[in-house]
Amino acid sequence: MAQYEIEKREHTPVNFLAGDFPTATDVATAKAAIKERTPVTLGDDGKLEAVTSATIEKLTGIAATNAEADEQCVYFLTGEFFASALELPSGVTVDAIKETLRNKSIFLR
Repeated sequence: MAQYEIEKREHTPVNFLAGDFPTATDVATAKAAIKERTPVTLGDDGKLEAVTSATIEKLTGIAATNAEADEQCVYFLTGEFFASALELPSGVTVDAIKETLRNKSIFLR
């Protein structure tokens, strides 16, 4: 007779949506793994990738879902979000991306 173990998982909710500004989303293929709530940009190949300090001016939005390489990733084009909930890549700060996101109708609190 097979023995079964109870799987234990932990979930820590994150308050990400900060207001009632309308959100709009789009979908693109991820170039590499992307974590939910990461600022993203579309590369020259049309694939979505995490923003870097060199690509801040091309910032496209914020990932709404996790995605592995070559998987579809939903990302926010507009909205109002808590800056503290962002998954910022190394070398990228909220201050560095805030104005570029504001120009795209993405507002950080």
